[in-house]
Amino acid sequence: MTSPLVLSFREGVELTSPTEGELEWKNGNMRVAFKRISPIVRTALQHIGGGVCEDQLVAMLMKADGGSELPRLYYYLHRLAQRGILLRTAQLNGKPLGTLTPISASFVFNGRDVAPESRCVISRFAYMHKVGGEMVLESPLAHARLTLYDWRAAAFVQSLAQPSNLTDVLREVPDLTADAANQLQKLLVGAGLAEELNETGTAAEESHSALQVWEFHDLLFHTRSRAGRHDNPVGATYRFVDKLDSPPALKSTKGTETIDLYRPDIDRLQREDPPFSHVQENRQSIRVYGDPPINAKQLGEFLFRVARVKDHTEIDVGTPTGQVRMDFARRPYPGGGALYELELYVVISNCADLAPGLYHYQPLTHRLGRIADRTDDVAMLLRSASFATTIPAEDLQVNVIIAARFQRIAWKYSSMAYAAILKHVGVMYQTMYLAATAMGLAPCGIGCGDSDLFARAAGTDYVSETSVGEFLLGSRQVDL
Repeated sequence: MTSPLVLSFREGVELTSPTEGELEWKNGNMRVAFKRISPIVRTALQHIGGGVCEDQLVAMLMKADGGSELPRLYYYLHRLAQRGILLRTAQLNGKPLGTLTPISASFVFNGRDVAPESRCVISRFAYMHKVGGEMVLESPLAHARLTLYDWRAAAFVQSLAQPSNLTDVLREVPDLTADAANQLQKLLVGAGLAEELNETGTAAEESHSALQVWEFHDLLFHTRSRAGRHDNPVGATYRFVDKLDSPPALKSTKGTETIDLYRPDIDRLQREDPPFSHVQENRQSIRVYGDPPINAKQLGEFLFRVARVKDHTEIDVGTPTGQVRMDFARRPYPGGGALYELELYVVISNCADLAPGLYHYQPLTHRLGRIADRTDDVAMLLRSASFATTIPAEDLQVNVIIAARFQRIAWKYSSMAYAAILKHVGVMYQTMYLAATAMGLAPCGIGCGDSDLFARAAGTDYVSETSVGEFLLGSRQVDL
């Protein structure tokens, strides 16, 4: 059974013929050129511009030379698909149901027909979402996305949530024809968005040991925050330069009162600190604290070592649309683009000379701004840290919460913004561990926390600024 998928070129692609026997496709800065193309293949490729069924191209070549040029035609189609130029569309009564768009140079279309009695199932990693006013089906396992234009196409996808053959699908979606359903199935299976069950009635995806350990959100985050398996812009695109002002390097002062913190003598620390190799070798998580607890002077030195602003300046930065004035505030740890989107909040449970409650660290002035007393939400932040580390809540001394001002970094970076934030959290963790070890304190990073709880306790907007990491700190037991 042959299903006539319609071939077309991506919107915005310009096809030209610079010289005889040559075809060139342009789309923005992208250019693909084929040279020394035979006249019949050249004619066939030019036909695609207006949309043409693949079987029509095959018939054209069969009539012209018996099909000897078919392998070369398919080679060119494959190359165009890899560059994201060639699209395939399923139709119902001449109207599009769904279009498959390659999004990776690794795309290979497995265009074979699936037998009507064979059962298929949608990948557990597939997901549907809105893009530019259209519904799109994607998967971190697939190198193409399927744009759905019709409710029947969406219903077809839903019908494959359970293994189904075409008879089952047509029973669920009676407005589809068998040919249209076969076209959709061909696109889904050919792109890796759905899978045909094997002779044992299982999908290969289910028995793949490496895939079994991946959760949906982890694999999606991995593929979409790195280049290679999508066609979204990646890196310093400054995508909001003409839409939003550059977010400031420093958050406005937050707190009902401020507390000046102790400032250590950095020159003295450089002379008297234990050697780096000693600090690095002795770094470890410590979950038992000493008595007396950590004090305000130690906390001040710790925050000064870890997160103070070392330099605050404004610089003209080049963007795709011209120069933009941005301010920067360097810290003791490395940060992508020197943006430093991380903010520190300190939950005090037991710290000499500081009242219990929630504070915001002000890195430029090296102060704590008091946000709240030990409210129920603040107490819950400590209980959450206790649950995550098995340290009794009553033993906790200080919980340093790392929050991120997402706009500060997403204003500049595309695709990789949140991934960069998590890298910065890791850098911050290591900086905290090394500083605490050098000071003889007890550090412990926490693997997970409640971001909604933090936003409620600190009074921040969840999508603008909320927690991305937590780090416990306390006094260290003295070995007798």
